[in-house]
Amino acid sequence: MSYYLQKIDSYDRAKYVDQHNYSEAIAFYKRGIETDPSLMSNYWHICLALLLQGEESEAKATWLSLIEQADDINKINAWTLEIVELLTAEATKCEAVSDLEFAQKMHGYAAIARGEAWKKVKGYKFTTDWFIENLPTWEQYLIHLANQSEINVLEIGSWEGMSACWLLDNILTHELSRITCIDTFEGSVEHKFEYDDSYIQSVEERFDFNISQTNALEKVTKIIGNSQDVMRSLPLNNYDILYIDGSHLAADVLTDAILGWGLVKVGGIIIFDDYDFQFHDSVNTEQDTKIGIDAFLKVFYKKVNIVHQAHQVIIEKILD
Repeated sequence: MSYYLQKIDSYDRAKYVDQHNYSEAIAFYKRGIETDPSLMSNYWHICLALLLQGEESEAKATWLSLIEQADDINKINAWTLEIVELLTAEATKCEAVSDLEFAQKMHGYAAIARGEAWKKVKGYKFTTDWFIENLPTWEQYLIHLANQSEINVLEIGSWEGMSACWLLDNILTHELSRITCIDTFEGSVEHKFEYDDSYIQSVEERFDFNISQTNALEKVTKIIGNSQDVMRSLPLNNYDILYIDGSHLAADVLTDAILGWGLVKVGGIIIFDDYDFQFHDSVNTEQDTKIGIDAFLKVFYKKVNIVHQAHQVIIEKILD
């Protein structure tokens, strides 16, 4: 057990956290910070109490503010190990009383903590983050592919490259593994309302920078173009993972899935992002992403195994 865990008074922990007195726990650890600001375990326990209290955003903000202040990569790594140890210990407690749902949440929070630290340590330049919340799911369903030889990924929609960078750093670590990234770098329909032209025009530059930070540039094929044109020229039965995160319009999602079907090996994985995405403009109200994904699943249901269905849908291709 690490030093910081040894510093915790078991009576106070039982008095506050184990009795669900989370507000009191937060106040207790804040007093500890006032007494000794260098004792990082107090911060981690505030994060834990906030999570147990259901204040996920506040817990994440607390963690992010700390690693942003860190001036040393080794310090970030050490802190990450500590908070992950604490969250994992809480997950183990939940498992012991058969609270498997909350145990899974704790493991998920640990994955997110690792992800936020990963971005900081690597020096990536991401201005948006729609990916980190998926890490618990990706770690669960993709980790068995880590460092395997000749794993090929096809990604539709790369934006600033966060998902591609994570795959390169954590899954595609074998020298023979590769990823192909297709993007117009012009944004999707909804981005026209959210970002100005100068921002959209800078996305590809940030993608290039972030990919360079992986030191695995030779593993990446960047193709600028419309996925529905590009995929027609790609090799069949070549990819172990297809990640569909381009246009959110139902018709485009369905077309990407159908064109991508023949490119994926039997036994390969297809990941759909944004299953719960909804358009709020009057023009695209009947084109929510879910409609396209559900249409694909309805037609291909005998050829796939649905392994996860929430914000993302993950399926295994079991038949050609």
